[in-house]
Amino acid sequence: MKLKKDEARILAAAINDFKYRIVEDTIRDLRVMDKLNILEEKLEKFGNDKRRKGRTSQNDWTDLIKRFAF
Repeated sequence: MKLKKDEARILAAAINDFKYRIVEDTIRDLRVMDKLNILEEKLEKFGNDKRRKGRTSQNDWTDLIKRFAF
């Protein structure tokens, strides 16, 4: 399965929002938090689209969700 840049950014945001809940509520192991941080960094790095730089880059969150929905 291939992961697109927009999908990687959405997944990184989801991990950022839920990683504390995952570790506190279910697993309670700080090694999992370290691995989730590494995964989040990798996804953010991969999701950085260098072609979308500039004044009309359409690289903000709402544009990302619009592209993903269509």
